[in-house]
Amino acid sequence: MKSIGIIYTANVSNNFSSRSVAVIWYGLAVLLTAGMAVLFGVLLISPELEKTTPDMSKLDIYLGLILYSASLLGLGINLNSLGFSSMIKEKSRGNIQSLLATPLRLKDIWVGKSLAVFVPGLIAAEIMTALALVITNYIYFVPTVGFIFNPWIAVTSFIVFPVIYFFLGLLVYLIGLTGKPVNANVIAQVFLPLFVNIVIQLSLRTNFMDYTSWPFVLVNAAIALAMAAIVIILQNRVTKEKVVLSY
Repeated sequence: MKSIGIIYTANVSNNFSSRSVAVIWYGLAVLLTAGMAVLFGVLLISPELEKTTPDMSKLDIYLGLILYSASLLGLGINLNSLGFSSMIKEKSRGNIQSLLATPLRLKDIWVGKSLAVFVPGLIAAEIMTALALVITNYIYFVPTVGFIFNPWIAVTSFIVFPVIYFFLGLLVYLIGLTGKPVNANVIAQVFLPLFVNIVIQLSLRTNFMDYTSWPFVLVNAAIALAMAAIVIILQNRVTKEKVVLSY
């Protein structure tokens, strides 16, 4: 654990050495979340609240979409930007090869570097989701119908979806270490739109789940377990031989 902490601390500093880049990416995530919340507010939430008897189930769904998207953007943009750029730098500068000559275990290096990308994204996502919950409620719901809070939405947005991205980050860094960073980047970039499309299609085409239900939590948990299984199966690829041959 101590080795992982050393790698984590050093890589967080390296990843945020260019603060302007970090500000741009996180600023983009905040702007996209705010823009989406405003769009939902104008087109969906306000018209529903203007009705004599607002449909609370619809308001739950609209809020759920905002919160889920805030979590998704915070984690997704972080991995797609900082994760890929850090892998490219480390491979090109030979940082990984230097670490292989130290007493540090390769799997500790892998986990530490993955956490250095995941944890900042997790912090950003949790803050953005919490702010989206509070601000959306006090702008739209509190004056009319009171504070809206759905536990299933909260569990999915604050806990289960971050777990998915934790294992995705491990997978992306595993591939980046033992292969070409470009291949890892393809997975990171494709996952976000593919995941969103799957969730939308399941919601639209089946009666099994909606964004405010426990089945939606189960679907996300199943995806997290699938990601975990893939990482566990592939972790034996994290060997010094594989890393050296990847250059």
